[in-house]
Amino acid sequence: MTLGRRTVAWMARAAGSLLGAAALGSLPAALAAQTADQRRAIDGFRDSLETVTDSLPLRAGESRLLLAARKSRADPMVHLRLAHLSLRQGDLGGASHYDDAASEFKWATQLTPSWPYAWYGLGLAEFALGARGNGGRDRRSVLTRDAWSRSTQALARAVSLEPAFAVRLEDLARRAQRERDAGRAEVVREALRRATLENRGGRGARILLALGRVQREIGDSAALRTFQEYLASGDDRALALVELGRTRLLRGDLAGQAEYLDGAALDDPVAVAEYRADLLPIASDAQLADFDLRRGAAREEMLRRFWSVRDRLELRADGERLAEHLRRMRVARREFLLTSVEGTERFDDRGRIFIRHGDPDDRASFTIPGVEPNESWRYRRGSTDMVLHFVARQALNDFRLVESVLDVSDVRTVIGQGAPGGGNGEAALSAEQLLRSRAALSPLYQRVPAGRQEQIGDYLARERALGRRGIQIGSLSDSYVLRFPRELDAWGSLVVAGGSGSQPAVQVLFAIPGYAIEPATGAAGIVYPVRVRFVALDTAGTVVASVDTVTHLEPGGRVAANRSLVGRVAVPLPPGRLIARAAVQYGEKGGSTFEVDTLDLPAPGGARLAMGDLLVGTRRGGLPIELGDGAPIGYSPGGVVHRGDGMDVAVELFGLAPGGSATVRLWVAPADAPDGGRPDPSRWRLFPDGDAQAVVRRAPGADPIVRGRATLSLKKLKPGSWTLAVVAEDQSGRTARREAALTVAVP
Repeated sequence: MTLGRRTVAWMARAAGSLLGAAALGSLPAALAAQTADQRRAIDGFRDSLETVTDSLPLRAGESRLLLAARKSRADPMVHLRLAHLSLRQGDLGGASHYDDAASEFKWATQLTPSWPYAWYGLGLAEFALGARGNGGRDRRSVLTRDAWSRSTQALARAVSLEPAFAVRLEDLARRAQRERDAGRAEVVREALRRATLENRGGRGARILLALGRVQREIGDSAALRTFQEYLASGDDRALALVELGRTRLLRGDLAGQAEYLDGAALDDPVAVAEYRADLLPIASDAQLADFDLRRGAAREEMLRRFWSVRDRLELRADGERLAEHLRRMRVARREFLLTSVEGTERFDDRGRIFIRHGDPDDRASFTIPGVEPNESWRYRRGSTDMVLHFVARQALNDFRLVESVLDVSDVRTVIGQGAPGGGNGEAALSAEQLLRSRAALSPLYQRVPAGRQEQIGDYLARERALGRRGIQIGSLSDSYVLRFPRELDAWGSLVVAGGSGSQPAVQVLFAIPGYAIEPATGAAGIVYPVRVRFVALDTAGTVVASVDTVTHLEPGGRVAANRSLVGRVAVPLPPGRLIARAAVQYGEKGGSTFEVDTLDLPAPGGARLAMGDLLVGTRRGGLPIELGDGAPIGYSPGGVVHRGDGMDVAVELFGLAPGGSATVRLWVAPADAPDGGRPDPSRWRLFPDGDAQAVVRRAPGADPIVRGRATLSLKKLKPGSWTLAVVAEDQSGRTARREAALTVAVP
């Protein structure tokens, strides 16, 4: 016979046949409402049990409580303690104790039917019994169905007696969702729904709020209607607007952003905490401080700008970024949330990155005995993919960011002693396998060296630099890159060039590989309609220029699979420091989005000497860029030129006074820095051509933008990758510098 049944039977005998449940219900203890001290005592007792992981002290406590029960037969506090003790034993693996807990809680409800703690505990016990039935997965089980029906009734009664318990039911539903147990979450939803029917008016408003949150958590479309009822109740308008906005946005209704932001102006402390919690995973310390200092409409404006800047920069509609953020938060709470023994919650590093950047494009892991749990993610970012590595060392699911995929305890020492695949036996083989398991994430992992020590050292340095760069970008930025059903693998660049008069300009340059193109036939023959989108924002987040246009390219015939379709769009811009992004789209489904770029557009005729971008091209360059001083320069995408063609370079110079001049020199250095950074300063030298140095002048009365050009021979430069630098110095000693990549190819 179980403990609960023994206790109930013993108390029934002790009370005698004349003292049944009805008589017990008339005792003074039953008539009095549960006091605050009694509630604190029960919560404290339950919290103390959560720290116990050994059943031995629980059994000892059980014995002491049974002795106390003999002395105080009708004391509900004793039965509540016995019930919670049995509940904890059930959680530690003694599933039969859930029956004991249910019996004790049931007895407590008979003694004190007005105590919400007794009903809540009964609901928890029946909740656990239902989950135990067939693993908690088969809701058709008769035992499960009956237990959950009783749980629903008990939890509904507890919340009806004390609406503040709705918060605890929200937590139960969230935990059930994280454990992929929809059945238990539905029990909570039904309990809250019943409680709302029993509590209309002021007392039921808090229950409506919890019901709406649980409905949204489990994907119930009724959540929107529930939050509308909560708003109509007048309980907390700001909080209602927050939840309404969240719900609409999560359903794909971008108009929900308006409701979401409206609540920020109301200075409700509970709602403000919700807004801050949404910001916390991606906002900088400065942005959070700004949020904390603002009040009323100023806080709403700060939030509006925070999210609209991201929408604009990601070339998305208003509300898309916030909606995606809320979706990521919901997924991260289900997939990557960790709970400490003290009950505090936090995301592991996978969750932090997921919230910032969303679903990775590729994942990889390597699992063999002796190697710690590990994952690697790749986010496709054109030529600068972001690769991140996670290792779980402290706990099974607590994944932390590491710089290298080799930062696994069992292989770190191997790498320190020698090479992957070297003479260190099974551990060395594991290191090599670990590297090769990431082959789909980067070409670097497809070429694992096995040779001289210096080659291995260089490889490990480049591999670690790749991971370090991923951590820096992944942890300090956030993104929602515009995606297309079919990636065009297009190249794109934004260059400051082609200004006219006194206004600088940016060229949106792109090249789409021939294999990604299917020509469309128009009246003029074969044409290639390419949609180009561009946006530029100032440092305050204000849009200063936006372009969405279709350019029809006519190359004169079908583009070969090994050729690229190249194009450009010129965009005049105001001077200043801007952030910008562009995307190209071909057809309904194909497209590419380019990385965010920072542009420095000098002021023509300004006080500082400055330059536009260094343009590299040839006579056969595929992108003619007009510079306003004669023949265009044939820009070469990526700075790739053939050695026999020579090289054209051009740059715009700003800040020269009328009649002033500047000396312009071109420098070159090998582009072989192991971490992909700038070349060693000691390796720079003047470009080996006498025309690589010249004097440019601004004639009196001429436009403030001055152009410098040169056509140079490449015969004295070996094939390979280089970095060019153009340096200008005027008569007063002011200098300006720009760099560009150069690849010298041979036919």
